[in-house]
Amino acid sequence: MNLNEDEKRMVYQIESTNQVAALNEIYMTWRYATNQAMKDTAESLLRKLRPLSDKECMDVIREVQQNYRLPGKARTIGEMLAEARQQSGAQKLSGHDIMALERFDPATRHMIVFDVLTHDSPVGWKGEKMRLFLTDAGYSKALENQEKGHIKIRSHAKVLSGDLHYDHKDRER
Repeated sequence: MNLNEDEKRMVYQIESTNQVAALNEIYMTWRYATNQAMKDTAESLLRKLRPLSDKECMDVIREVQQNYRLPGKARTIGEMLAEARQQSGAQKLSGHDIMALERFDPATRHMIVFDVLTHDSPVGWKGEKMRLFLTDAGYSKALENQEKGHIKIRSHAKVLSGDLHYDHKDRER
């Protein structure tokens, strides 16, 4: 697929892990951008990605995110995060984005990163690695699902007012 420089730059920053979420992310950029050039880029990108299957769309996004290089210094937080992820080779996680609104909910007390081990897991698909921001009740359910063998929690952090306080013994590096 032929994407112009502005479209590649926008795709480079996408955080979503499936087509529906990626298209929604681009749509929100189109809807709320005040810059007409950014609106035009988002609209053009939507026209190109909508007809694709989920796999085709995500293949295009993954290819750009692996191989694209910013022509200059990163200008936005999204570009800085994308650049850091690309340089580290870190896997993109399903579930909540690191800056998801759930992180800042006053009831949120935990952030976990986990592997989905079974098809019977109540969240995610077998083989996925996920991040979720949870209340105390949600964290208790996650621990129950770990005991049942549905998931394996790889990392945990306490969340206080959106700040993450990792349990150092299990923090992934």
